[in-house]
Amino acid sequence: MTEGINLIDFYKKYPDEEACRDYLQNARWGDNSTCPKCGVVGGKIYKLKDSRLLKCATCRQPFSVRVGTVFEDSAIPLQSWFLAVYLATSFKKGISSIQLAKYLGITQKSAWHMLHRIRHSVNTTFDDKPLEGIVEIDETYIGGKTRERIKYDNKAVVFGAVERKGKVKLSHVKSSGARVLLPEIEKNISPKAIIYSDQWNAYRTLTRRGYLHDSVNHSILEFARGTVHTNTIEGGVWDHLKLGLKAIYMGVSVKHLGKYCDEFVYKYNTRDLTDGQRFDKWFKYSNGKKLTYKSLIN
Repeated sequence: MTEGINLIDFYKKYPDEEACRDYLQNARWGDNSTCPKCGVVGGKIYKLKDSRLLKCATCRQPFSVRVGTVFEDSAIPLQSWFLAVYLATSFKKGISSIQLAKYLGITQKSAWHMLHRIRHSVNTTFDDKPLEGIVEIDETYIGGKTRERIKYDNKAVVFGAVERKGKVKLSHVKSSGARVLLPEIEKNISPKAIIYSDQWNAYRTLTRRGYLHDSVNHSILEFARGTVHTNTIEGGVWDHLKLGLKAIYMGVSVKHLGKYCDEFVYKYNTRDLTDGQRFDKWFKYSNGKKLTYKSLIN
């Protein structure tokens, strides 16, 4: 597929369910097909006559290529799922469940569940490698209501860390205090990294914890001092995240905020890929436990 949203190319590549099943089988296993029934890797897998089911030559059990993926137990056609993945990973600000429902001809409830399954896959297989080099850190506040003299009342806190010209990591945290943020920093950032931040109190002990740390003082309108600044996370990360939450995902609940952060992280960390490459990469994360509707609403 080309870099832009080209639905003509999309339907040429995935014209029917059989083409989608063949793509999913290759994306999951390549030349080392794995039977989800007996676990044999590289064994012979047969395609049954109707093409909807596969059969393992070892255990002789039939199975669907959907088993063990986020598509499992879904009545929605794979072609619709593929289009949902393509749109969800291509639009920079995201796509709403209402708009996706119109594109696919399904209910808004089903579209909402699909989008959460798509986000869930990149969440459960997220890269745990710590950030390195120069890393900017910051916290931001989402939602809630601002009352007089209580600036952050009722707001959700998101902590972020981003490499200069590299990856970002975001996490929905309970508070912006040192007891919460310092463990996040130690978990997500290499001890050899250079950390730049503003002068938030929670970051003051980073030097004592072994990090090379410097900060800018926004209270005196100091936004950059040589290479010391937090412009990457404030402009390139927070502005885009909040734009998506404000323009597309209006009214996101605190419960699901972390999932929307995961979606943004995936698109930010694959920003140098074309839309087609980002779509293909997503399928490497499609294996795993499915996300049920019941677990979403409980």
